[in-house]
Amino acid sequence: MPPANLSALMAQVTESILLSILKNAWYAAAFSDEVIDKPLSRTLVERKVALFRGEDGKVGMILDRCPHRFAPLSAGRQDGDTLECPYHGLRFNRAGECVYNPHSKTKGPLRAADIPSWPVMERYGIIWFWPGDPQQADESSLPSIDFLDKPEEYALVKGRLHVRGHYELVVDNLLDLSHAAFIHPQFSGGANTPEEILAATSQRLERRARSIVNHRIRTGLGPSSAHVRLFGMDPAIPVESDLTMTWYPPAMLDFALGSWEMGQEREQGIHIPQLHIITPETEFTSHYFFINGRNRRQGEPEVDKALLDFFDMAFARQDEPMIEMVQANMGAVSDINELGPILLPTDAAPVSARRMLADLIATERHDAESRQSNEGVELTAS
Repeated sequence: MPPANLSALMAQVTESILLSILKNAWYAAAFSDEVIDKPLSRTLVERKVALFRGEDGKVGMILDRCPHRFAPLSAGRQDGDTLECPYHGLRFNRAGECVYNPHSKTKGPLRAADIPSWPVMERYGIIWFWPGDPQQADESSLPSIDFLDKPEEYALVKGRLHVRGHYELVVDNLLDLSHAAFIHPQFSGGANTPEEILAATSQRLERRARSIVNHRIRTGLGPSSAHVRLFGMDPAIPVESDLTMTWYPPAMLDFALGSWEMGQEREQGIHIPQLHIITPETEFTSHYFFINGRNRRQGEPEVDKALLDFFDMAFARQDEPMIEMVQANMGAVSDINELGPILLPTDAAPVSARRMLADLIATERHDAESRQSNEGVELTAS
């Protein structure tokens, strides 16, 4: 296939996924400690990008492809605030500008070689990027996460998974935790049947202006196996458990997970809050970032490891294989609604989130088309 046709095909694929995501929003690109003294290459929303820090410590994110002979810039040498192409030595700053051309007499910029860059920011130990209009990249629009704003109260562990499935399938999975009784039996320690767990759980859906809250309260059963094994809760004492998931579009989920003895105040309980962020890699693969906190046994590495083992079992060895099988059964379809799935009462939260996200994407697209039309009219008039 000729290079021109290949470039056109790549552009079509990228445009396809861009049409299926909310562009003007923050997505997780990497954990902050993944980008220290070396560039990081990662595919995000069908674009291979390079992330690197300048001398002032601030991160830049640029296309990981030199426009000359398409060498990966992430494989090059970092020189101050620039990345040097390992093939012919062109240097690019964090804005994607080619600021140094060793093949010219002046060694100055080569504007024709400028490449795309994206707005980035750092918060909660995560590097976030904005794939939409740079003028709309508002740092204050990132939702606040309560437990991550209280480092003195919570010890943290984190991880990243690669999921072979569309990012909304992962959101579906997290917003409908009724699956836990069937896929994650280790969390109940085998003490209760799925039917008993579902019967003891009340659910209430709250639709806000730009978020969905799926309140799930479980009453009268014993604590989860993690609360028993790691934090010493008595498996025979009934507890009240909060398993509430708050979804922020496009794919950021704040999970309140905690248990306390019935009759006690919530504040007396053991809490393991979590943040989950799903970033599309391609149309059919996703990056899954998670951060988990705990308000007990802080500063104990063995508890860090035990919690990561718990989450590896749940996410990597149980949820991810199921999502992969679902995606495989969907074939070349990324939107599950195109296949007409039946719905259960527990689908209320994921269905509501999908509808809200679809509305936001449609509104964003309409606004962009209107701006382009108005600009065209102004250009014609001038």
